[in-house]
Amino acid sequence: MSLPAFLEGVQHDAVRYWPALVTLGVVWGVRRLFAVPKDLAHLPRVPILPTLWSFLSGESDDARIKRLVLPYANKHGESLVLVFAFDRWIVHVLDYKIARDIFEDIERYPKEVPPDGLFIWKLVGYTNIILANGDVWKRHSKVVKTALNRTVPLDDFTGLARQLFSVMKSSATGLLRWDDHTMRYTLDAVGTTAMGHNFEAIEDPHSSFVSQYHRVMESISNPIFLFFPRLAKIFPQTKSLQGIEDMKGRFTELLEEKKLNKGNDMLTYMLEEPGVTDEEYRDNVIVFFIAGHDTTAGSISSLTYYLAMNPKLQQRAREEVLEAMKDNKTGEPTMDDFRRMPYLQACIRETLRMNTPITYLVPRSLLEGQTFTGRGTKAGVPGKSYFVPKGASIIHDLTGIHYNELYWPDPHTFKPERFMNTAGGDNTDATKDSDVQAWLPFATGARQCPARNFALYEIRTLVAMLLREWEWELPADSPHRKGIINGFSPFALSLPKNLYIQFKRRKN
Repeated sequence: MSLPAFLEGVQHDAVRYWPALVTLGVVWGVRRLFAVPKDLAHLPRVPILPTLWSFLSGESDDARIKRLVLPYANKHGESLVLVFAFDRWIVHVLDYKIARDIFEDIERYPKEVPPDGLFIWKLVGYTNIILANGDVWKRHSKVVKTALNRTVPLDDFTGLARQLFSVMKSSATGLLRWDDHTMRYTLDAVGTTAMGHNFEAIEDPHSSFVSQYHRVMESISNPIFLFFPRLAKIFPQTKSLQGIEDMKGRFTELLEEKKLNKGNDMLTYMLEEPGVTDEEYRDNVIVFFIAGHDTTAGSISSLTYYLAMNPKLQQRAREEVLEAMKDNKTGEPTMDDFRRMPYLQACIRETLRMNTPITYLVPRSLLEGQTFTGRGTKAGVPGKSYFVPKGASIIHDLTGIHYNELYWPDPHTFKPERFMNTAGGDNTDATKDSDVQAWLPFATGARQCPARNFALYEIRTLVAMLLREWEWELPADSPHRKGIINGFSPFALSLPKNLYIQFKRRKN
């Protein structure tokens, strides 16, 4: 049956204009999806399309910030900008004084509860020291800090370093995938010292626990689902979710085992605290497991890389270690030895600036609207003021702060002397007006990383022993020659990827 004449024209036009209508529909949907809320529309924002492409291509967070966020902020003289991620526009703070004000007022700027759909939070849970607020956070903080402050396990660190050196010596060429070796070292360090469980990752990189953990991390590292968490509701990732539950079950087993076999470790000390549920114990253990070995492994890999790229600085650090340990017959550094290693400490601090262990922190939520004023330039130009409305998500962009040229001249160059005073000592206690106060890898205030000293001693121990017994360089064909390359991380961690380093035993 043929159509009436007047409808034939309509049908023809529909076919003719159908592609245009579809295109308009897609454009309308995209504009609506990425629309900036009215109460945030006055704030400067990083262009959405390059940001979207960055996520879809799997670019690491630190690379995205250096390539997109900082250039945009510097061009327009901004201290904070909007960046789209996790299905929403988030305020990124690039001014360290604004960041410190927020860090130090935990009542006005509490941690935000992450949106549903993010697999990373399904793994670590919501009842841990990272996400909790108020009295719940205070209880978690007390438990974790008390456990961490019992002792610094230098003997464990040095013993594991010896195990690692044995594995290194077994290499016929000395060419090692260093990011893998540091991950195994820190995994055993957090296992033996914090959990009282030896994962034996140094000796067996393919152990069941390690392999299972890496499979889970790989399964939740899809950048598309991080950019659009709502997709998880449309496309349920059943296999990933089951892997997460199985991994949490392994941690529950470790917890039950620890209840029966207590020892001299953080988990045992945590179990001594009353009023903490098994779920809270488990979630905090998972958090410390991830933060305690991934971030430290990335930092050790990064420091080794920067010293490989700067052989004169490597030799200067080595000479300091040899001098500090000249009367040490064991070859294993002590607390007194570390006090005579200010340059090594400066190298560590510069590493944590240049390849900050975590790119940005869990967002804070504003309980009321607030006006923030940026610092301005050193030439005396006053900073801009920004009104951020109630309920906005605000993130401390640590990489952005650590590469802000207002605080760090020549920020892309490894300069440990930034952290040395005029007498050649460590300037850790610099005045609050000093730009060194812009160094925030562990955050600051009441909620700064409770494992800061644990991590710093772990790094110092291994690297001091490396400097004493090994020399190293970056292979000529390394892709890291033009700059360190981190892999994509669902936790925004800075983890060097496929970092091979050529090691050689020192003759003396």
